[in-house]
Amino acid sequence: MDTPNQSPIPKWLTKLQQNSWEPEILLSGIVLYGMFKVPDILDEFLVFFKLNVFGNSQDVDNLVALFKMGIYWLITGLIMHLICRGVWIGMVGLSYTFPNGIQLDKTRYKSKFQDKVSRTPSFEQIVIKLEKISSSLFSISFMLFMSVIGGYMFFLVLIVLPFTILYVYFDLGFTGLAFEIFQVYVIAIVAIALIGLLDFVSLGYLRRFKWFVKIFWPFHKVISILTLSRFYRPIYYGVVTNFNKWVFFLFLMVFTFISIAGAGSMTGATYPGDPYSRLDFWGNARGYTAYSGYYDDQNQDEFSMRAHIPSDVINGNVLRLFVVANITSEEPMMEFMPLDSLREVYPDTARAALNLMIVKGFYTAKIDDKEVNIDRWYYHYKTQTKQRGYLTYIDISTLSEGMHALEVRGPIERYSSPFAVIPFYRDITLKQNQPVSQEKSEKKDADFQPKPFGIRE
Repeated sequence: MDTPNQSPIPKWLTKLQQNSWEPEILLSGIVLYGMFKVPDILDEFLVFFKLNVFGNSQDVDNLVALFKMGIYWLITGLIMHLICRGVWIGMVGLSYTFPNGIQLDKTRYKSKFQDKVSRTPSFEQIVIKLEKISSSLFSISFMLFMSVIGGYMFFLVLIVLPFTILYVYFDLGFTGLAFEIFQVYVIAIVAIALIGLLDFVSLGYLRRFKWFVKIFWPFHKVISILTLSRFYRPIYYGVVTNFNKWVFFLFLMVFTFISIAGAGSMTGATYPGDPYSRLDFWGNARGYTAYSGYYDDQNQDEFSMRAHIPSDVINGNVLRLFVVANITSEEPMMEFMPLDSLREVYPDTARAALNLMIVKGFYTAKIDDKEVNIDRWYYHYKTQTKQRGYLTYIDISTLSEGMHALEVRGPIERYSSPFAVIPFYRDITLKQNQPVSQEKSEKKDADFQPKPFGIRE
């Protein structure tokens, strides 16, 4: 019988509820396939943003880390859902294959073992329980994903965007009184966020107190809008009012801790697994690391945002150097060599050529602490890494065989350390220095040499 506040359930909805497993499995498979590709796309977006849009990307780092954390929760939940649905399908098939279920009289167990088998639920009961668990897992997975994204949206709207607008676009320096006011504002927003998080994790325990409800209600309205809670609120209340509250409370505690710790580790880690590595001797200090991202033949999965050379072993007499264009370098470059002053000296020169003059004056290269001569730079788009930058060629014909270090530097008065220190080995062999025509001629002559009897190729 329907309650006064509940309308009759339409027949089509009842039928859809009974067959909900079909769209659940289909959506889980499709979403999982897409979600496994999203973290790589987010990393590419982050690299593009750092290089081309805004160099101070700590807030975007946090956004990407939290987004990836939400995706990992969604992937985990959907995998568990598919596993549970797999068991559910197996039990449905088993209930059809063995309609009589477990036949106790055929086990011939004694004492406690017989009692244990007798307490085993029927196939139908297991199917019904697995149905509830599977559907709950499917819904909770999306709730966790949206709650992670919503948590960052709260800080994005109330802290990140105001700071960016005032500091970057209006050039409002946060010093003195302005800094203190903004600091108090940030502390107040963080305090409200912590209260909202406590309310979320405690399953609304504080809402049971009248004094708290009166104070918290206006803040709750703002938090609900900014955290996108309307997309997952029905799932949240449905689980809270139907599941064991202590179990769900502990689950949300674990979820919150893992989300914060996981996002923090992804933001601060240089390489995957860095926060968990116990290696004491290994490090990645500049000048002591042969970072694979520096080398074109090694950086398919990870590449430098500073500079590239073809390989860690150079065979020829020319070293190709690619310096990545970075949005954070453009302002210092214009300050170092103003464009207007160059136009006065070279009034008929194109803007593109003047820019390359600035690049030539700004970037210098050293090999083994000796500055190398760079005739000119060229604009270059590296299709392998999808990076814009500047390309030049360095003559290393007089360089001895062995290990060397290439330093890419900016003006010493502004940058105390180099942008990149790239170790490489110059390999000098007769084969590499031999003219191609001579090598082919010798190979052709060798083809006409008589071969010893009995030897086949």
